[in-house]
Amino acid sequence: MCQLGCGVKRWSRVDAAAVAAWATSVAEPDPRFGRTDLLEHHQIISRLHQQVDACLPARFPTWYTDEAALQREIVGRQDQLGVALDVVRGRCEVAVTVLWTDAAEALTPALAATPGTRYLLERQQAVAGADHRRARARELSNELERLAGTDLVAVRAQVCPSRAVAVSLALLAPRESAPALIARLPRTGDGVRILVNGPWPAYTFADTAKREA
Repeated sequence: MCQLGCGVKRWSRVDAAAVAAWATSVAEPDPRFGRTDLLEHHQIISRLHQQVDACLPARFPTWYTDEAALQREIVGRQDQLGVALDVVRGRCEVAVTVLWTDAAEALTPALAATPGTRYLLERQQAVAGADHRRARARELSNELERLAGTDLVAVRAQVCPSRAVAVSLALLAPRESAPALIARLPRTGDGVRILVNGPWPAYTFADTAKREA
């Protein structure tokens, strides 16, 4: 669990029994975070991920008034955090994004006696085209999971989350197996381009029962 911000002034490690949290102090009373800060957050968490066996990245930014408040939070959620740490222990995340390279099928102008009937026929075409694309995306998702093989511990998949994206996958795998898993994944397919990122900390799988506000 890590609280990170921009303009790092001081690192703190807060321990509570078997759980430790790393935090950074931010001097500004109302800082404005940007892309640079988010990248810094990722870099610091990645370094922590390399040094410890299990790391739960907190949502950026997550605020506590002081170290004592952070310690109280850890103590109060120790059991939850312990379970979440066990899920990601010795594991990492591989992110896979499948992008469409071909445009959605163009609608064929419908021949109809009335504008209302024409609209309904064209709407029917659009729905059928979307269903076809969604079915294709599910096939791609299943195929990528199959190629991940026995190294795959868990997966979170989104099918057609946007017009440009066919599939978004988060794969949880043992750290030592991640390079082989990545090597098995294709980078192209029929009508798609496949982006593979990671391995990195298991952001998607760092669940706890309470989400910080």
